[in-house]
Parts: sequence; structure tokens; C-alpha cells
Amino acid sequence: MPESINGIINVNKPPGITSMDVIRRIRRASGLRRVGHSGTLDPLASGVMVVALGVATRLLEYVTEFNKSYAAKIELGKSTDTYDGEGEILNSDLEVIVSNSDVRSAIQTFKGTQSQIPPMHSAIKVNGVKLYDLARKGITIDRAPRLVNLYDACISDFKSPELELQITCSKGFYVRAFANDLGVQLGCGAYLKKLVRTSVGKFNIENSLSLDFIETNLQKNKTRVLLHKLETVLDPIPKLRLDFDETKKVQTGISIPAEGNHKAAANSLISMALTEEGKLVAIMRFNEKDLIWKPEKVFHDQMQKIN
Repeated sequence: MPESINGIINVNKPPGITSMDVIRRIRRASGLRRVGHSGTLDPLASGVMVVALGVATRLLEYVTEFNKSYAAKIELGKSTDTYDGEGEILNSDLEVIVSNSDVRSAIQTFKGTQSQIPPMHSAIKVNGVKLYDLARKGITIDRAPRLVNLYDACISDFKSPELELQITCSKGFYVRAFANDLGVQLGCGAYLKKLVRTSVGKFNIENSLSLDFIETNLQKNKTRVLLHKLETVLDPIPKLRLDFDETKKVQTGISIPAEGNHKAAANSLISMALTEEGKLVAIMRFNEKDLIWKPEKVFHDQMQKIN
């Protein structure tokens, strides 16, 4: 297997396996070690998982910033210690009397920027130890709340006690924690029963690929049907078309002025610098004080071959 496989795969993660299981399977099928992803999905969850191969792993920190959307099924009237169906039931109401308007009103209190406390059963590390490793030992520690955004949560179906929501949120938002908090707000308890991630930025579930299909084509070295090229990964951010001299400067870490054709892109903090042929040269960051585009990550042409 060639060592020059560089690009992004929009994986449709199946339920029942971990995100690292997905990475291991793609590593085995591709023969590559340099494989990463932009955000963990719980074993219970399925859906869009953005996986990067080769030099494309350097773009993952930007992909992580994208907003995400989910289809969530929440059961009202019960709460669990993990906030999902894999945990132990802590309490249960025999009858749930909650209306659509009650749910909409409760959701409204969570919209916008909020401080969310991550679940104990999560992959966040505290002093080098993952929270779920502590939780499995029966240890609970204080967790620092994190600022997240809930942009929208629309009811797609509600037949009590099951509630289905379409959620749009920022990075770092725990739908499990939201389900639990929503149950508290409604006064009946709730837990996350099913979760499907439907999009990460431009990557959506309609265009995602099954893990079996990905493995088969990687093993056959048919990567064109799988990969999104580096130049398209961060769409729709602006693109700077560089001439020959500008390309040489950026490749050596030299900034270029935000003028001429490069001025219009200055309404964005970052941009992609491309050669005249459309190949990725660098991720650029705008310096508003000096009115320049500064190279933040440089990519060399010989690293961009797509099989």
C-alpha cells in the first residue's frame, strides 16, 4: 500500500463499536499508521465520523471546530448514571405527563451559549486519566463546566415517553448530558436512548460511506472513491490563489499582504492558500493589525498525491 494516501473519508460509523475501533480497522485496511478522527462518537452512537489519512490529519483541528447535527431519541421518565441506555437506571417514573409545549419550553432554556458539565462516562482526560476509567471504578470527581452552544433542537416525533429531536450544536456539546439536563428541567428524568450524528460541517450522513465499503476499497487500493481532497475539506472557507512568487514565500513561512484578490477573503480568520493549479499550499490566518495573511500550516506538493 503506497504511503502517499492523503485525504478525508466521511465514515458512517455503525453502533456497537468505539471510534478507535473504526480507526484501527482503517489503519489495517490502508496499511497506514497516520490515521485520525475529528471527534469521538460513543459506542452507542452511529453516523458521521470524519476520518483523516496521511497529511490530512493536520486539518483535523479545523474540522473539529465545525458545527454538528444529530438525530436523538430520548426516553422520558427514567435517568441513568451514564445518561444513556448503557448505564444503570437511577430512577423511574411510572407515568410521564409532559406535553409538546412543555418540551419546547424546556428546550428554549438551553438554547444559545451554556455551561455544560461533561458526563463522568466520557473520554475527557483529567490529570492524564480518562473520566470513564474513573467512572468504571466507581469514582466520581468534579468536572469543569465547558462553554458550548445549542443552536437548535426541533421535535421530529413525540409519543410519550419517547421524544425524538433534531439537534444542531457546537463542538464539545454532549447530547447525553443535554438529555439528562432536559429530564431534570421537565421534572421527570430522561436519558439518551439512540443517537445518530447526521453532519459535521459539510460532511453529512447522506454522503457517508459504510465501514465495510471503505475497508474493501482500501484493500484494493481504490482510494479515489473514498477520499475528499485536502483542498475541499474546509469548504466553504475562502481560498487564496497564489502566483508563483507568493507560493514560494508561503512555503517558506513568509506572510503575504491582504490586498488585491486576497483582500476579499479577510472577512474570515482563516483561509486556504492554493497554487495556480489549485493545490493546497498552506492554511493561512489573517492578522487584522498588520493586514497580512500569515502561514499557519504549510503543506508541500510532494505530500499531496491522491491515489
